[in-house]
Amino acid sequence: MEQKAELLEKLCTDEAVCFIADRHNVGSQQLLQNFFARGEEYIHLEPNEVEILKGLSSAAEDDAVTNDINNIYL
Repeated sequence: MEQKAELLEKLCTDEAVCFIADRHNVGSQQLLQNFFARGEEYIHLEPNEVEILKGLSSAAEDDAVTNDINNIYL
């Protein structure tokens, strides 16, 4: 659970996430929470915005897993 909170916090400060959130007049945390909970239908996101958010969340999750593995073995 703590990892998800850290992941959300990291993504909230991402420049692309902030841009998309600003474009839709919502906060970055609100955008991400609703995107993960309800998908793109909550806010009518453009297809490229959906792909950006999916890609960023996937990359951040991969980075978190890599960091956890490195911490175990270091």
